[in-house]
Amino acid sequence: MKNNDLLLLIKEGEGLTVEFKEKYTPKIVQDIVAFANSKGGKILLGVADNGKIGGEELTGKMKAEIFSLGRNCDPKIEVSVKQVEEVVVVTVDEGSDKPYSCSSTYYKRFDAVTQKLNRNETKAIFDSNTTFHYDEKTNPKAKLDDFSLKKVRTFYKAAGIKYKVTQETLPNILKSLNLMDGNSINNAGVLFFAERVDPFFLHSQVMLLAFKDYKGAVIFDRKEVRGDLLTQFNEAEFFLKRHMSLQGIIEGMKRRNVYEVPQEAWREAIANAIIHRDYRFGGTSIQVRVFPDRVEVISPGRLPKGVTPKNIGEMSSRRNEVIADMFARLDVIEKAGTGIIRIRDAMKAEGLQPPVFEDMGEFFKIILYRPLGVKESIEAKEKVPRKSTQKLGSSAQKVLDLIAINPLITTAEIATEIGITSDAVKKHLTNLKKKILIERIGPDKGGHWEIIK
Repeated sequence: MKNNDLLLLIKEGEGLTVEFKEKYTPKIVQDIVAFANSKGGKILLGVADNGKIGGEELTGKMKAEIFSLGRNCDPKIEVSVKQVEEVVVVTVDEGSDKPYSCSSTYYKRFDAVTQKLNRNETKAIFDSNTTFHYDEKTNPKAKLDDFSLKKVRTFYKAAGIKYKVTQETLPNILKSLNLMDGNSINNAGVLFFAERVDPFFLHSQVMLLAFKDYKGAVIFDRKEVRGDLLTQFNEAEFFLKRHMSLQGIIEGMKRRNVYEVPQEAWREAIANAIIHRDYRFGGTSIQVRVFPDRVEVISPGRLPKGVTPKNIGEMSSRRNEVIADMFARLDVIEKAGTGIIRIRDAMKAEGLQPPVFEDMGEFFKIILYRPLGVKESIEAKEKVPRKSTQKLGSSAQKVLDLIAINPLITTAEIATEIGITSDAVKKHLTNLKKKILIERIGPDKGGHWEIIK
């Protein structure tokens, strides 16, 4: 390993195949076992959790102890150890005789966390020992020229990684993120960073739907997103923000604005759908559906073996481990595979009905119920007074309809939705205020619109 490669790993932070340790202790055997049971990885001794290099010196005694730790595992695990500048690098290859254990205890890597396995999870490793994750499969069509440096820079910025992204550094970046092996780019790399994803994956899209009725017969907003996975996630989240009402909660002397369905819950649900989707399943799409009383997130792919709607969340399982690791770097999902628990906890904390998990055979559905009484409030918002709006132009009517759906919508968001300039939106807002159809409550930032009935 070269010094530049080491610095890149440190800048990108801990992940599926990288663990930081401030100093050497025999407890690194847990990480050795976890990497052997997962995708392999590197333990960087002398690096703090925040990426600060404190340094560690490789002595003969330390090297012998580390080798001994690997040999005492069951089955034994071969490791390599070397000094790179101020850091000791312990490299562990993915094991070919899983599962591995130390002191009769099994560990596995979940994103950036080494986690002790329970009985069911250990059994799942046996069952899936020969399973090859589709996101790691080489995509023979993909070339470096197909990749967007802008998308890589956007990802790095969102993940808080400061590193120069150029055509020359791109191969090392992809390799450090487990998106490239040698000269071969995998499916996860294509799904995240290809300039155009659809030539490689015609069926990789998210369908966003909002319905006026409870059965899904009348659609009033629809959007299909065919971009990369980060774009799919961001568009789905933005769609839900538009269709979820914000409410102010007073806690002591402070006001807290929260969505009617906790943002944490729907973020986890969307990420779960993208991460666990079966990308081999053609002719399908992830669906995010908003009804007056609920939000549904549906993902193509069966539940992993041994997982049911009743025990989901009790064991961690990843259909696409590299994709999961990429989202974990963005802090989109909770590390260690506790997303389902977080969804339950977020809904409970706001006094909402528990989420519902449905096994639909080839699909998996998560249902998040909106608050009781929201049906009436949504219907009231959609009843824009037609007597006053009949003389409005089509763009002005669209502005009014968007405000009815989302009183917190911004000028820029309205402009994007309608396809006009922000200045044009401002003129429409001014005219609507003159006609006494809308009123601004509060400041430009932090306030909201109200429709005057």
